[in-house]
Amino acid sequence: MGEEQGADAGMWTTPRRKRPRLLEHTPAERAQKRFAKAAAVVVVAVLSYSLFAAVRPMITMRSSRTAQAYLGSVDVSYPGDAVIVRDERIVATPISGVIHFVAENGERVAAGAVVAEVRDKAAAQAPQSSSLQAQEEIDRFAQECAIREQREKERLSALRVQVAIKEAELRAYTDRKDAKNVNRLHTELSELRQRESAAVDSLARIGDEMRAAAAAVAEAKRRSDTSSARARAVLRSFAASLISTHIDGLEGVYSPANPDLLEISPADYTPYPRVCSEGDSVAAGAAVFREVQNLRTSLLVFADVPEDATPGAGGRVRVRFPRLATEAVPATVIGSRRRPDISADTWAFHIALDRYATTLTDLRSEKVVLITDRVSGILIPRSALARKGDDDGVWLLRTNRFIWRSVTVLGMNEEEAAIEGIREGDRVLCRPR
Repeated sequence: MGEEQGADAGMWTTPRRKRPRLLEHTPAERAQKRFAKAAAVVVVAVLSYSLFAAVRPMITMRSSRTAQAYLGSVDVSYPGDAVIVRDERIVATPISGVIHFVAENGERVAAGAVVAEVRDKAAAQAPQSSSLQAQEEIDRFAQECAIREQREKERLSALRVQVAIKEAELRAYTDRKDAKNVNRLHTELSELRQRESAAVDSLARIGDEMRAAAAAVAEAKRRSDTSSARARAVLRSFAASLISTHIDGLEGVYSPANPDLLEISPADYTPYPRVCSEGDSVAAGAAVFREVQNLRTSLLVFADVPEDATPGAGGRVRVRFPRLATEAVPATVIGSRRRPDISADTWAFHIALDRYATTLTDLRSEKVVLITDRVSGILIPRSALARKGDDDGVWLLRTNRFIWRSVTVLGMNEEEAAIEGIREGDRVLCRPR
């Protein structure tokens, strides 16, 4: 009995083999591990941001075109359309026939020089018919000149009436010591007297043309009457001039003697250009050549110019002809007038070039760039200028972003602008949206 109990006791008291337990971290160890993970995340984030910050300016500069501002000067200019104005005279043939030129196109000739002859072969076969034709031509020339002369006389008479009225007003305001109206009337009288003088000159010119045309036709008639073998009209220059065989029918419109030059709208006048050449057949009364009376060229320029930048009479400007030359030609403004009938900002300028431009002799119109001033400042591409509300400004590149900066525009042309408000070396965004 005792042995059995001993055996049972030994069976229950023998220790069982236990599984090995996994190692467990202490709270401190677990906290340290979490800190290490967080620190690693922070380090990766800092490195990523630093790398992005380093490359972002390069990405920005590559994706957005920028330009560096620099010190310099810029011509303040405005594109425009120019009509060439010349003191010129048309020389027509009094008879029908074939042209034979003695002088060449573009040649400078003296007063009274033979420029061309018109030979009428038919007149040699029918002298009586030619004589009758010549008489008819005399009558036609006389009638045309009489009409032109009457118009100019009426214009002159009207101008003189206006002058008389203004002079009476001037005396009245002078007595009242009204300086404002006295100054105004002096200006108006000056303009009226200029127009009066131009009308007197025009009348004198018509008289010269009448006498010259009558003399030319009379000469042709005499030759036709005295020679049955050959008839010809000799065409001479009226004065020392430059000869051009390019004719467009607008010679009397775009003249410096035209008192209404600044009122002209080019759209109202259609040119009919033609070139007279050796051997051409022409009818009686047709223009054969024109003579430019002096070596000074003037222009009627239409350009959109802000009113505060508009040069007045006597102002100095430069004119560039992009298609013909790179050099700008100095010039003087003879007169200017706002032309709201064309557009809100359009001005008409009558401009006299300082030197004669031979390239313009055979042209009537040309694209020009009117240069009114030259200013210095910080230069940037014109495309970099932007508007924010009522302010002009630019977008400056600063490290990794663009910032707005208001500026003062000193002047500009089609390509560049001179400004104040930023520093030399700043980079600006081009073509901002």
